[in-house]
Amino acid sequence: MIIKKEMALTRKMFLKSLPRALDCEDFEVSGDVFIREDNGRKFKITFVEQALVKLGGFSIPRADVTLELTGYKDQEAYVAIERFQRYFHRGGG
Repeated sequence: MIIKKEMALTRKMFLKSLPRALDCEDFEVSGDVFIREDNGRKFKITFVEQALVKLGGFSIPRADVTLELTGYKDQEAYVAIERFQRYFHRGGG
């Protein structure tokens, strides 16, 4: 399963929330790629920071994020993605 997202995050913000989003601090980092392997399952996240978006006097961080899950049953993948999204959810109207 592959999911592509555009997220309003800096790398620093991403790294701060990632351990909680993955429910562990045991993951590999290689440049823009973060991998958590567990019991034959692999959760790979590619985080590529993009240029800020300027809206009037505001600057909004932006990143392209790709989630790749292999070895997960459908329900396990759903739970992992929901957890990831919950920890990166930002308030809004």
